[in-house]
Amino acid sequence: MKQAILVAGALACASGAFAQTCEGGLYLNPQTIRGEGTAKAATAAADLADFLRGSGLSVAPIVNIATAEDVATALKRRVPPCWVYGNPVVGFASGYQTVAVNKDSIQAAVLVVAEVGTTTDAKPVEISKLPPNEQAQVLAKLKATTCMGIRSGVTTALVRAEKLCGTMVDVQPQQGLGQAYLPTKASFHWQPDRWVGLVMRVQGAKATSMKSLVGANPRIHNARLIVVPTAGASWGYGLYVRADAPADATRKATRLFTGLRGAEPALLRALDANAQAEFVTPPDAEVDAMRRTLDMSL
Repeated sequence: MKQAILVAGALACASGAFAQTCEGGLYLNPQTIRGEGTAKAATAAADLADFLRGSGLSVAPIVNIATAEDVATALKRRVPPCWVYGNPVVGFASGYQTVAVNKDSIQAAVLVVAEVGTTTDAKPVEISKLPPNEQAQVLAKLKATTCMGIRSGVTTALVRAEKLCGTMVDVQPQQGLGQAYLPTKASFHWQPDRWVGLVMRVQGAKATSMKSLVGANPRIHNARLIVVPTAGASWGYGLYVRADAPADATRKATRLFTGLRGAEPALLRALDANAQAEFVTPPDAEVDAMRRTLDMSL
């Protein structure tokens, strides 16, 4: 009897000690990145917590983060987070295990706001549609051009890794001012003799217009817009978990994501996924390859 009590006490102590190794998680809230307000960001965090609660992973507190630097700060806390949910930039910054990622491919592009052309509010043109000699000229000029991208955004990481731009200005994501703010910010930097590049997803670059902008120079409405895509691509948002998190909880979390089918729109928004999204557990070789693509190798 005495031995049983001692064993039970030891297990209780071990459980208590483990419980203190980590708590809650970090969330790169896609609503913040899109520039949505506080209410929508809070709703997304609550939806993520409800989803993860079934795994057994700790869901309190969930801390909204904006950058890889926020991850580094959180890891220094006395009790660090158990997991990170976000893009691979913040996921890899944590050093945590890659548990499940949205396999939808994300390709980045630089939307080059170039010299003055002959068309007002022209639509973007893909660089591949230009003559070869002009393509070379654009790429050479881009290497001496200032580009603007969201800090710790996967599109920014892709462009930076391929060294497409001369200088990269990291724009801090914040509520109310998301990626849609980049064209406005760039419009105050552009001049007819000074190009500027906007870093975004390739689909967004192809759809961007200068039509409603009021910048430092009104001639920006006559600027040529050229889309320069990256060669590499990234997977989407994913879950990254501490190696010492409960193995059973990690397995359950993996099953929650890889078995995700027909989720509610609110949860999909919280996960930064669409209705056709498929989450997978990438093999180690694929994780290493993604690190190299983003220039985040260990």
